[in-house]
Amino acid sequence: MRAARHLILAGAILAALPACASGSNDSAGTTTQASEPETTAAQTTAPARTTTSPPTTEPATTTTTSAPATTTTTSAPAPSSTAAPQPPETVAPFPPSTWPPYEPLPGVPGVAALTNAARPDLENVPALAVKVDNHPGARPQWSLSLADVIFEENVESLTRFIAIFHSHLPSVIGPIRSARTSDMNILAAFNRPVLAWSGGNKNVTAVVRSAAQSGILVNVSALAIGRCYRRAAGKKAPHNLVVDPPCALAAAPSAGPARAPWSLDDTYLPHGEGDGAFEIRMDGVDVVWVWDAASGRYLRHQDGRPHVAIDGTQIAATNVVILYVAYLPSPADVRSPEAQTLGAGQLVVHRNGVATAGTWSRGTATDPFVFTDTAGAPIPLAGGTTFVELVRA
Repeated sequence: MRAARHLILAGAILAALPACASGSNDSAGTTTQASEPETTAAQTTAPARTTTSPPTTEPATTTTTSAPATTTTTSAPAPSSTAAPQPPETVAPFPPSTWPPYEPLPGVPGVAALTNAARPDLENVPALAVKVDNHPGARPQWSLSLADVIFEENVESLTRFIAIFHSHLPSVIGPIRSARTSDMNILAAFNRPVLAWSGGNKNVTAVVRSAAQSGILVNVSALAIGRCYRRAAGKKAPHNLVVDPPCALAAAPSAGPARAPWSLDDTYLPHGEGDGAFEIRMDGVDVVWVWDAASGRYLRHQDGRPHVAIDGTQIAATNVVILYVAYLPSPADVRSPEAQTLGAGQLVVHRNGVATAGTWSRGTATDPFVFTDTAGAPIPLAGGTTFVELVRA
């Protein structure tokens, strides 16, 4: 979950974008360009598997998966006995909550903070968080395969991504859509990142401005910094707004250096069940991850086919973290679900071809996530990329 300066563009101003769902008004004044990377998306068939509904209170169900030779039948270990806190019964009234003033911490010396790779040149480089569309009309997305961290959250009968870039900065990212109130508490853990988004309804915009005023992020929306955005050919509005990442970072000199919102440790030996393939039920999207031992990564499929970026590269991750979270009506729009990422809940960490069940916890928005196994021991993530699925608890 996680002011704006309006810029009069020199070019033509596009009309406000219609929302693809009820919870947002995506709008951006941007000039139209007629260039787009060539689409070479593979259209192969996703591995077969059984359909398993997400748990209602704990991830202790068994998922049976039949897939290619590298996959196995997996059964998640019993979750921690620590009960997730009960969500409040009422929605907080608007105006939005405020965050305590935040001053960024120093950068992590010698490494790319989000992947733990040796990159001393990135010590003082901020993370760029981009709201990326996952509507069928937005697929395949630009540069999604190059993100260091991706959160997938339920929105209105679909999902949307918070894609966080640091070790790779592509020339274009998109399609860009609106933020959600869920995003603020997530992004606060990245040490004042830059947020690129399309612009949204007045209530969500007020939340983002409040977060920016508190110093937990830098607001670089298409409405505030229109020169960094454009319309790309080949897709229909509202699924064709893209951002220029170097421009977005240059527009945010006050951003803090990236820091990981969890522990990373390549020496950790995970314990649990083998996880050749596993299915995740998100709103309106059927997601399957398949462990690829040859690359040491998990390969993502959605809606029955490999999930690829616009250049044909399949979305993959070193770690896949399933966080079971409550969703409440957003205080900005009761039709929009808000993922609750403060407090505690159940989780399953997939790394190195092993699924480890346990508990996640987090006290405040600027705190990192703490992952522990059923015995209470820490579960660090492996160095590399991470994909977080915010599944309904």
